[in-house]
Amino acid sequence: MRISSVRSNEIPANTEALRWYELRLFNLYRILVAIVFGLLMLSSLGVRYFELRGPILSVGQFGVLIYMLAAAGVFAVSESRRWGVTSLTLAGVGFDLVMGGVLLFVFGGLSSGVGVLLLITVAMAALLLPGRLALLAAAIATCTLLSESLYSLSVERATDRNLAQAALLGTAFFLTVAIFYWLARLTRESQEMVERQGVDIANLAQINELIIQRMRTGILVVDGDGKVRRFNESGWYLLGTPPSEESDVRKLSPDLYDRWRYWLTTGKHNNVPIQIAQGVPAVVPRFTRLGGEDDAATLCFLEDESMVYRRAEELTLASLGRLSASIAHEVRNPLGAISHAAQLLAESEEMPEADRRLVEIIMNHCARVNGIVENVLQLSRRERSRPECVNLASWGYGMINDFKQGQALGQDQIRLVVDQRDARALVDPSQLTQVVWNLLRNAIRYGRQPDKPADITLRIRQVNPTQGALVEVIDRGPGIPPPNQRQLFEPFFTTRADGTGLGLYICKQLLGANQGSIEYVPVPGGGSCFRIQLAVPQRDMVS
Repeated sequence: MRISSVRSNEIPANTEALRWYELRLFNLYRILVAIVFGLLMLSSLGVRYFELRGPILSVGQFGVLIYMLAAAGVFAVSESRRWGVTSLTLAGVGFDLVMGGVLLFVFGGLSSGVGVLLLITVAMAALLLPGRLALLAAAIATCTLLSESLYSLSVERATDRNLAQAALLGTAFFLTVAIFYWLARLTRESQEMVERQGVDIANLAQINELIIQRMRTGILVVDGDGKVRRFNESGWYLLGTPPSEESDVRKLSPDLYDRWRYWLTTGKHNNVPIQIAQGVPAVVPRFTRLGGEDDAATLCFLEDESMVYRRAEELTLASLGRLSASIAHEVRNPLGAISHAAQLLAESEEMPEADRRLVEIIMNHCARVNGIVENVLQLSRRERSRPECVNLASWGYGMINDFKQGQALGQDQIRLVVDQRDARALVDPSQLTQVVWNLLRNAIRYGRQPDKPADITLRIRQVNPTQGALVEVIDRGPGIPPPNQRQLFEPFFTTRADGTGLGLYICKQLLGANQGSIEYVPVPGGGSCFRIQLAVPQRDMVS
């Protein structure tokens, strides 16, 4: 779903459309004025009802024809939108001021009322033009009025009243520019703010819609008649992918309908899972009303039973980890005292051989309990992963050398096989080393045939660049029985009396923190393979 947005330095589309609408009205007004004055000056109406000045009447008649053509031309160009609003308005205002001055002289000055036309032109200029250009239009209009007044005083011997009226009307021009420009600016700012808020609201609505559609919890909207008005993708799946026209809750699931009616009657929820359709997980329905009325719609949440159990298991494991960590800290002190006392007993030269065997048993079990304590503490205080782009070939050579130096291998063999030397992965190298180190130790200990040295292969390969690289630890031991394979990565699962059951679980948790995974793959002919799938690095990290 695409979510639109408006930047703070952009003019919203509706505001620009409003300016074009105002310009169209202004152009239509100009055409109307041109037609009216054309009829007055080109017919006998003007001479009958107005005192036209004869000497410049022919100039006015020619000018009004030009004005009519100019008004039609500005309107046609504005409809094609080849020029901007400011350019078209400036051209139209220029024609209006020129023609207004001509009409003012032809119709006998301010007493004819033609000056009001200039006032309307100045007001529209304030609405559509920048402030300086609007003031320029007011100044030109004022100069036109003063010129006509001076002409009347000098030629026609008019009174000083005309000059005073021109000054007052010129002042009105500037006041009109100030008021209309302020109103236009305030209106446009309010319009832009409303439009931006509308875009934000639309964005939030789309985000909410996207979140609801992607939720794993099924959501249904059921009206008072039991009709499903809407559901998200998870709800559609948990309902058994019904057709869109199947909207009756009773037809979709009688059990769900009964739970809904029970909740409407008692206000209580039944926590027993129900199976709505074959092939989909069982769900636990929850209901809430979307209004205070009794017939208001109901919002139904269908929670996947497996997800509920998984969250409960995660909470249990988290609580168990904290409890185990606290117990491990408490066990460490007496365990250290027991181990230290056993070491002192072992140093005694007069101890019988049978007692030495008992001390050896004590030391072995102390070491085993200490290993359990270390694993539990490691699980509880695991650090956050710091993934980076790792060249697995270089990492593999260094890891194998460190492992061979730190372990007494004897006749056991460990070899590294690198299929692609440029294989890379996004992983925390220290945590990957910890995982592979644990797997190699398990392979040396358990992945061998009786009375034979271990034969272990660490293989690094990558099927294609779009998929994550694979790191495999392969042995030639007896393998793992199929009944135990499903529980390999569960905590505290072990088939050995001296095992802790936490090693593979820690490996799985570490890889999960690095967006990786681990699985067990049986090897044909005998043996085990623990396959690690790593995340693909980003391009910018590779470059």
